[in-house]
Amino acid sequence: MTKEYEKPTETFRPTNKRNAEETTSAYAGSLSTTGRLMSYNDQLKESLKRGIYFTKVLDELINTDDKNILLESVMTLTDYRLDTAYLIFPQQYSRADYYLIFLNRLLQLHQNEQVILQSSDHQNEQVILQSSDHQNELYHEFPGINMEGYFTFKIDENMREGAYYVDKSTGARLFYINFKRQLIRFNSQALTDLLVVDYSGKFDYKTVKRFEEYLVVIGKYFKEDYGFDVDFNLLDTSNNASYQISSADEPREALDKLFIISADAGYMLVAGESGRAVLQLKNNIVVSILMQAEHADLNNASWVIKVHDEDHKVAWFDILYQYEFIKDWYLDNLTSLAIKSDERFF
Repeated sequence: MTKEYEKPTETFRPTNKRNAEETTSAYAGSLSTTGRLMSYNDQLKESLKRGIYFTKVLDELINTDDKNILLESVMTLTDYRLDTAYLIFPQQYSRADYYLIFLNRLLQLHQNEQVILQSSDHQNEQVILQSSDHQNELYHEFPGINMEGYFTFKIDENMREGAYYVDKSTGARLFYINFKRQLIRFNSQALTDLLVVDYSGKFDYKTVKRFEEYLVVIGKYFKEDYGFDVDFNLLDTSNNASYQISSADEPREALDKLFIISADAGYMLVAGESGRAVLQLKNNIVVSILMQAEHADLNNASWVIKVHDEDHKVAWFDILYQYEFIKDWYLDNLTSLAIKSDERFF
């Protein structure tokens, strides 16, 4: 045994019982206090390490040019508990703020690659990340509509795995995103209420279209960069898109009304194959309303609206904006025509 670990010689002297108890008690108390101090110091060191690691991940979120590292960093931060029982950081961004920061960084990386918004006339327009000292939160502004409201992410306590992108002034939930499940779902009701009903009376089509393109670009980047499952809903321009109607009943009364107002507008609603109603519009755009079965299963058939155009650039959203009589017809008959959203999230 080395000298370092040799037990020192102890000298025992006679003492009375009272003195012995006091000495033993004081010695035990000293050990207990020392142990608590050491434990506190260790916990404090661990808390500081957590803070240092947090700043490292935040650095990655702010500065990385690697899209995979960008996604990993936001997934870490949105689940990270920075505070401990031994160390509280009073100034912190919220979980919702990290979603906004991530979204801006992703858009910036694509802008650096010169993959900008679809509308070439407005390549320099992009959502702007702002900070509200009054609300103590980050938010998005979009050029042209920034006077009407702003956009944030909201964490629903019942859906804490993901977040909703919401219009702060109305609370409209435009889409839901979940990093772990790798999906994005757009909300037809919120898009209709905000973009079609509210914005149509305040902004021209080009202004709203640029914002709609921004939303589509978000879904596009997540789909292409990370393989997310994205349901664009009524923003989907693909000719294969089927906008499922929420009601399971045949919209016969609504179709009868469309026949009349279409004729008044100079168009003709005609019967197509398999009982579909077909409306031929300008520029070879065709709107069809039909019963469609999933995987040829007639028991799971539903009524859908489809839009066909030669360039795959027109969505149901565009039809509602470009044809006033169709917009009025759709909004007046929402109980039988409203486009369905994913019921798990909306």
